[in-house]
Amino acid sequence: MIKRVRKVLDRTVVAVCSIWLLAMVAMTCWQIVSRYLLGAPSTYSEEFLRFSLVWVSMLTMAYVAGLRKHVRFTLFSDKASEHLQCYWQVFIELAFLAFAVFVLIQGGFNASSITMNQISPSLRLPMGYVYFALPVAGTILAVYSVLNCIELLTGAIDPDEEKTQNA
Repeated sequence: MIKRVRKVLDRTVVAVCSIWLLAMVAMTCWQIVSRYLLGAPSTYSEEFLRFSLVWVSMLTMAYVAGLRKHVRFTLFSDKASEHLQCYWQVFIELAFLAFAVFVLIQGGFNASSITMNQISPSLRLPMGYVYFALPVAGTILAVYSVLNCIELLTGAIDPDEEKTQNA
């Protein structure tokens, strides 16, 4: 069940980010064509790209953290026993969960609701839609953190797997 949820979540996030990145490349090409070949720069493409970068960055941040491929310092955990490493990894996942819930989800909803009345100049979208990337990414990160905790505690994930992959 857990592996199936993870697989669906992984595929969904990768598909959304891939399509969005493709749209960003197309919009960048349009911006170049409109500016240099047509002589009339696009007014909305730069804003679209800026907002899209926020969304894609937040979604990929949650994805990478969910895969446990984020940057980490292993100075102390390398010296710990395997049993202690498991609990250390669970603690890290719980810290990610707390960050996701309190900063990304709660703070993101607050930021999104506060800025819903601000309208972007070119796209004429409420700025709250841009900030809504925070709670969406936070929800994905929270789900990944819970899945990682379950898998660490049940032994489905080796807490020392990053050492074997990097060796």
